[in-house]
Parts: sequence; C-alpha cells; structure tokens
Amino acid sequence: MSTILSLKINHLDASINHVKALAFNRSLGSTGETKAVLYIKDEMEEENIDCKIEYFAFTGAKRLFMRLTYIILLTYMIVFRLILVIFLYISIKYLFPAVRNYSLVGKEESKNVIAKIIASKKQEKRQVVILSAHYDTFSANLPYGLQKVFFLLFRIIIIPYVIFAIVIANFFFITERTREAAQLILLFTLIEFVMTTIIFLLIYDNGRSKGSVDNASGVAILIELAKAFKRNPLENYDVILLWSGGEEWGLKGASAFCKKYREYLSNTYDLNRSFNINVDMVGSYIGLEGKRSIQVRHPEFQFDLNKELEETANEMNIPIEVSHSIFGSKADHKKFKSLAKKTKSSFQVAYIHSAKDSKFIHSSKDTPDKCYPENLNGCIEICYNTIRSIDSMNFSSKEIR
Repeated sequence: MSTILSLKINHLDASINHVKALAFNRSLGSTGETKAVLYIKDEMEEENIDCKIEYFAFTGAKRLFMRLTYIILLTYMIVFRLILVIFLYISIKYLFPAVRNYSLVGKEESKNVIAKIIASKKQEKRQVVILSAHYDTFSANLPYGLQKVFFLLFRIIIIPYVIFAIVIANFFFITERTREAAQLILLFTLIEFVMTTIIFLLIYDNGRSKGSVDNASGVAILIELAKAFKRNPLENYDVILLWSGGEEWGLKGASAFCKKYREYLSNTYDLNRSFNINVDMVGSYIGLEGKRSIQVRHPEFQFDLNKELEETANEMNIPIEVSHSIFGSKADHKKFKSLAKKTKSSFQVAYIHSAKDSKFIHSSKDTPDKCYPENLNGCIEICYNTIRSIDSMNFSSKEIR
C-alpha cells in the first residue's frame, strides 16, 4: 500500500448538506426524480465538470402485469378453442407496423447522469474507475423484510403459473378436458391477481421515503468525489461518475449504461486494470460487502480492490465493517460484475453498503439524521485515497505524444 494522500475537505458539512437537499420523493417518473437529476447536474456544472443526462426506457412492472394479462386471455382462448380470435389478434399485431409496438401500458422512462474527468496523462488503453450510485427512491407501506418475503412469494407463484398456463392447459385441451382446465386456470388466476394486488396496493407507496440512506448518501459522496478529482485529476485513470436511475425497479439505469457503453469501455480502456466502486447506502456506519483474493489475468499488476479499501480505512483509522454475504444484495454493482464477465476482463467491483440500515429504507424513517456526517466524509476519504493509491502504481501503458 503506498503512502496515503490526505484529502482536505474544505467544507465538512458539504456531504450531509447534499443529503438534506435531496430529502424528497425521488421515485420513478416523479417530478422529484427530475429535480434530483438537475441538482446533480448543477453541482457538476459549478465545478466545470463535463456532465450529461441520458434518457432510457425499460419494461416496468405495469407492462409486465399487462403481459401476464395477455397470457391469461390467450390461455382462456386456447382452452375454449377461440383459435380464430388468436389468429386475428396476431395478424393485426404483427402485420401492421402502426400497431406492432402498441401496448396498453407504455414503457417506463428514467435517466442517468454521467460525468467524466480525464486523466492528466494521455495514454493509449489507459485505465478507468467508474464510481456509481443510484439517486431514485422507492416507498412502501411494509417493512423492508416483509417486502422481500412478498416479492419472493410473487416469484414463486408467477413462474409455476406461466408454466401451467402454457403447458398444462394445452395438455387438458388436447385430452378434451376443457372444464377441468378452465377451473384450474381460474384458481391460479385468482391467486396471481391477489398477489399482484398485494404488491401494488399494500407494498408500493409513492411518497413516504426521503431516500436519505438509500441513496442520497451515495449521491452526496459521488458529488464530493467528483469535485475532489476535478481539482486534482488522476494521472493514469479517467474517472467516470454514474448517478443511475431506475435502480429500485431492477437496476435499470446501470443496465442501460453497461449495455450502451460496453463496447466503448472495452475498446477505450484496459479493463483488466480498471474497476468500479458502487456506493449504495452509507448511514450509521460504513459497510463493505465482498470477498478478497480477486484473481487478475496479469500477474505483473495485482491489486485486490476490496483489500485496498479496507487497508486504507485501517491506515486512516476510519471504522469500516466488512461482510461476506452468501447471496449478496441486489444493487448496481451486479451489472458491473456482469460487465466484467461479458468483456472477459479482470475488471474489479467493490460494493459499499450499510446493510444493517436496511430497517430504515423504503419508509418514512429514511431521513437525513440516519446518515452520520462522519461516515459520509469517512467514505469519501477512503474512496479518494484508495483510488489515488491505485493510480500511483506502476503502469506500462504507452503515452500518447
């Protein structure tokens, strides 16, 4: 580990002030979501940091629910031998371009905020560090633990239902047992709609959570890191900062970013020497989730990102809790791990996550006072100095003249 370069934070209250400024509903499609995006962009423009907003669309829960409804209707038509109706639907849907992509419920839309700070040395196939944090919120009427139970039950029921509707119903049709098929489909349909009603009416609440721990904390940390690297750029690493949208609805922002820029990142950077730090929740403590002993493809350049973060924290006497979850949390870092696999690189990923604070999230309890300023600033210090330490390692990249 190289000598720690101390980050002098000019305003110790800057990070918590960002959290307080973002203490409003930032749920998907709300005016608060747009307000948050503009807040981040304004903060970047004040420091003359290259920043842009990118829009993306995805298939949301409502659209999936409508597709489930289509499956149910088509299954009933098969059971009751309304083959001509199905043929007519398919003909209209796919033979006429005007209605080919039509749906009763359109795709959901969100946006990513992306900033970039170029390394001071111009090198071919240089390295990149991607810092990510989602800015959107999700509110619910049930505690986080019960939410996970209901979503699990929903998955357990919906998959067997689809299998039953497509396979078993056709078997009953072939064997002329139409009445039995109709009764079973009706039973499964009622169960499915009851579960869907629970999900949308009992769990989802559009405006309760202020989203402070989850994840105004990560947004604030990235804003301050962007300003620090703008004032003192890295030598060998470009810094890309991603504030993603739609994370609470299935990591949609990170997915859109990785899909759009996978080829660009692979062609422009040496991903074997690059990495991502995803900051998702810093509240009552600083948590680091992950495993050590990351194997890299190039033995001449070895570093373990999680180990570097942990050692930096220890050298700076900043408390950090390292956990090794078996399944891990579902967050944007998953998409960057997938990026590493798809690019067949040693691209490393670290996940900063205060898992014990999950008892507050998605509820009215997720307020700015749950984010301790010393932890926000400590996380900034750890990330900043770890990145600078890795940047100072010996590189053999060819400098552009």
